[in-house]
Amino acid sequence: MRMLTLVLGVLGTVGALGATGALAGQAAQMGVATQLPPAPIKLWSVAWQRQLVASKALEWRPEELGGPAVDPVGGLVVVGTRDGWLHAYDPDGKRMWSFEAAGRFDAAPRVHADLVYAGSTDGRLYAIELASGRLRWKYEAQEEVGTTPVVSGGLVLVMTLQDSLIAVDAKTGAWKWHHRRETREGFTVRGAAAPIVSGGLALGAYSDGTVAALDVLTGTMRWERKVAPAGDFMDVDGLRVQAGRLFVAAYSGAVYAIDIQTGRQEWELKTPGASRLALGAGVLVAVTTTQVLGIAMQDGSTRWTLPLEGAPAGDPVLLGGTAAVPNGNGLLFVDASSGRLLRVFNPGTGVSASPAWRGRRVYVLSNSGDLLALDFT
Repeated sequence: MRMLTLVLGVLGTVGALGATGALAGQAAQMGVATQLPPAPIKLWSVAWQRQLVASKALEWRPEELGGPAVDPVGGLVVVGTRDGWLHAYDPDGKRMWSFEAAGRFDAAPRVHADLVYAGSTDGRLYAIELASGRLRWKYEAQEEVGTTPVVSGGLVLVMTLQDSLIAVDAKTGAWKWHHRRETREGFTVRGAAAPIVSGGLALGAYSDGTVAALDVLTGTMRWERKVAPAGDFMDVDGLRVQAGRLFVAAYSGAVYAIDIQTGRQEWELKTPGASRLALGAGVLVAVTTTQVLGIAMQDGSTRWTLPLEGAPAGDPVLLGGTAAVPNGNGLLFVDASSGRLLRVFNPGTGVSASPAWRGRRVYVLSNSGDLLALDFT
């Protein structure tokens, strides 16, 4: 097992939490007044750690983009890795099954009822039995499937890295419809936003800066809007929906709120390199190439900013009022209401994939291919 490194974050602009208590103690001994907060006794405990991917000779800076998903009922955690394996572990860290694909998993799977849906860069969407790991069906997309599947109304929807939004039957894997943008020009950023289903619409984002709303059952176009400012990289890689609004992050320089039924823009916040989004209570957490922002959902005003100190990686995840933000170097835990950096978790090789949680248990996949179960205090 690799040595586990826990790097503690900062509160506001203060130094590392792990050093805060020592600094305060030294200041007290010197008779100097200090405003440094006391160090916490315990932030989390590591319940278990499992090595999923063997180290390879001459492999420089490996990156795991897949990430875990958790069955909300039984607690089984399922994670796909860069070597093409899908593994399932019970809450105690016992491996229950493994499934091998012909390509890497670049997005977390989706656990729904008794099946696990997972897309691979081998051009296939897989449906695997949650209890046994046996293959139920596979759909030949013939394009790299690079997003977490979405299940709604008896359909499974995924976006490929070649800009195809595909809908298949959730029980059989039979093709139902697809929508593809053919007008890509210039450069694109590898990756894609997972589709969203809301209000009878399937919402997809494309690398030419376009967002489209389609009838979820038929794939019929309801509206289409080019939102991204002009630029070399016009990818829309961040999508979220709440209360009838679609929130969009365009890499060429803006975050938008759009009416989900009409496609009408409600507000715009210009910010370079907008990449990932998460929704909290009244706040939209946006990740750019340089910072994390808290944005008021009502009017798009900026509430707070925080340096990213890394690169956009997986989608941020809200754990109650805390945003867990992968930045390649680790996970930033940020108070979503104030932007205060609470802590940083780095297993030694960084974190690029989104975490998953159930209750107080958070699962993290490190860039070296270790799955860690963290229990928060």
